[in-house]
Amino acid sequence: MDTTNCVINDSTDGLRDIVVVAASDDGYAMPLAVTIRSALNHLGADCRMKLFILDGGLSQESKTRLLKSWVDPRLTVEWIRPNMDLVRDLYVSYQVTTVTYLRLLMAELLPEYVTRVVYLDADMLVRRDLGELWDEAQDGHAVLAVPDVAAPYIDAAASMPNFENCRQHLCAITPVANYRELGLPSDAQYFNGGLLVADIAQWRCDNLAKQMLDCLRKYREHVLWWDQYALNVVLARRWRPLDYRWNQGTHLYAYPNWHKSPLDAATFVHLRKSPWIVHFCSPSKPWHYFCRHPFRREFFRCLGQTDWRSWRPERPDHFIKNWWDFHYRPLQNQWRSRILALKQSVRQKTRKAA
Repeated sequence: MDTTNCVINDSTDGLRDIVVVAASDDGYAMPLAVTIRSALNHLGADCRMKLFILDGGLSQESKTRLLKSWVDPRLTVEWIRPNMDLVRDLYVSYQVTTVTYLRLLMAELLPEYVTRVVYLDADMLVRRDLGELWDEAQDGHAVLAVPDVAAPYIDAAASMPNFENCRQHLCAITPVANYRELGLPSDAQYFNGGLLVADIAQWRCDNLAKQMLDCLRKYREHVLWWDQYALNVVLARRWRPLDYRWNQGTHLYAYPNWHKSPLDAATFVHLRKSPWIVHFCSPSKPWHYFCRHPFRREFFRCLGQTDWRSWRPERPDHFIKNWWDFHYRPLQNQWRSRILALKQSVRQKTRKAA
């Protein structure tokens, strides 16, 4: 492991430390700049941030531009270059690389003195003080996280009173298709891995990194949504849900109204109007030409405070074809996910019957 320390400024007495972890390669350097810049913009005056970047392939140029984007006397940055061979055999797709699995290795990669962290995906827009998130009680849980609005339960059909109203809008009905084999309750909530408050000391004590990697390899045929499968399987019964506003997933906008969603009316409205962290967790990202995400303008306003301030997506050649591909491919991949989840569910029921 190659670790390079870059201290932007000396610590200031009287401030409390918030430890933040993110992972990226060059493909996500620019959105990572926005994620951390937005977090710094909203960080409380009584806080400072110790930031660890799990470097899955960042060039020196990208690192330099990131540091220029984050100039702040309260920030310290440390780069950690892991051995990517540890996760190279795991499943990836056109939009997700092996970098996504690095969060599973946090306990192994971070210095021993780090015992608790906030993990942020590199495609987020932070709109609230992370100090408030840091103050959330861990209460012995290995992780705090937000239920995934795209797939809110281990088995939505068995758990949601309004399932028939919103089934066509769910991204997956059983995101852990073999949950019966694993002994997971059908009504357990399923969480999104983009925002985690992790008890790293507990992760080390219980060797959770090895458990999660073993899970991904043992149940490879059932894995849906990459590392998130392992997080929900291994950390089942060991996590506590946070307010939905700490991780507003893009799939929220797939629900036409709260009646056809897994949320109550108040939560639905608050999550749409005033999310605390916006997570651009879909193939359509705000830095893509055709994206029309409601918080796209806010993303670019924050981008204007980084070293990528003048960057804008170019109008693609073959405009009509690219427009069609951009809007059709996400739907195609969503249906592939649904079909995969359905096949896994059928396979599991067949095994049980046999």
